[in-house]
Amino acid sequence: MNSEIKSIWTSAAVLALIVYAGAAFAQPPGGPPPGTAGPSANGGLPPGGPAGGPFGPPGGGPPGAGGPPSAEAAASLLAIPPLPADAPQPSPDPRNFDGTWYHEALLQFQITTDMFGNKAPFTDAGLKVQQRRVKSLKTGTPFINASALCIPMGQPWQMDLNMPFHIFQSKDRLDFAFEEYHGLMQVIMDPAKALPAAYMGSSVGHWDGDTLVVETTGFKDGLWLDVDGTPTSKNAKLTMRIRKVKSDHWFLEVEFTLDDPTYYTHPWSWMRDYSWRPDMTLFHEYNCELQTGAKDGVDPSLVPEPQD
Repeated sequence: MNSEIKSIWTSAAVLALIVYAGAAFAQPPGGPPPGTAGPSANGGLPPGGPAGGPFGPPGGGPPGAGGPPSAEAAASLLAIPPLPADAPQPSPDPRNFDGTWYHEALLQFQITTDMFGNKAPFTDAGLKVQQRRVKSLKTGTPFINASALCIPMGQPWQMDLNMPFHIFQSKDRLDFAFEEYHGLMQVIMDPAKALPAAYMGSSVGHWDGDTLVVETTGFKDGLWLDVDGTPTSKNAKLTMRIRKVKSDHWFLEVEFTLDDPTYYTHPWSWMRDYSWRPDMTLFHEYNCELQTGAKDGVDPSLVPEPQD
C-alpha cells in the first residue's frame, strides 16, 4: 500500500474512533471520515439493514451469508487501494492463519443486532447501561473507558477497528497482534497452560475440523463491545469460531458468540470478516497517550461511569 494513502486513512480512522470513544467530540466538517458511519447511520451497516455478515444480503440471512465484499468494493468503501494482484498469498492450509489481516467493512459504532437481524437481547440491567452510555455521548459528558485509559478494551472492540492485525501461529499458541492500541490476544491450545485473568481475558483454543474455536473467560474488567459502549460484564464468556475462506480473495470469517447473563437474556452471535492484507504487515507506530490529546493522558472532559 502507498504509505501516504495508508497514513491518511489511519489518521482518519483514529480520529473517528477518538470522536466516539470519548477523547474528542467534534466531527470534522462534512461528517465522519470515509469508511465510517455514525451511531444514527443504520448502526454502521450498509444500506439494507443487518445480515448474516457485515455484507450479507439485505434483510438478513444465515451466518456468513454473502461473505465479505470483493476487493474492489472494499477498497471503494474504505478509500484504500485493493490488494495488488502479485501480492503474496497465504498458506493454502485451512488451519494456518499466519499472516496479516484487515477488517474491510464499515465500522459499526453500536452493535444493535445479532447476525440474523434480531435485536440484542438485553436484560434490564444491560439496557440501562447501554442507554446511559449512549446518553453520556449525546450530552457531551462521556464516560472514562478502556480506550481513554490506554488499556486493552477486549476482542470485539479491538477487532472491529479498521486497522491491521498479524497472527503469529505455532503448534501450541496463536498470537493476534494489533496495530491499534498495541493490542494482543494470546490463544493457548493447551487448557492446562491457560493464562491468568487479564483485560483481554484468558483464551483457550481447539480445532473443530478446520475451524478454530477460541473460548475466552476471566476478563479482568467489564468490556465495551463497541465505541458506543454496548456492555459486557467481566463474568462473560466470549466464543469465536474462526475459519479461513477463499472466494475472490482470502479472508477469515469469525463468528462471535457472547454468553453474559448479567446483561443479556441468552447467548447471541454476530459475524465479521477480515481480508488477507500482506501489504499491511509493517505497522505504523501508535502512541495511545498522545492520541487522546490530553496533557496527562486522560481527556478532562471524561467522567467516571456510575457503577450501579
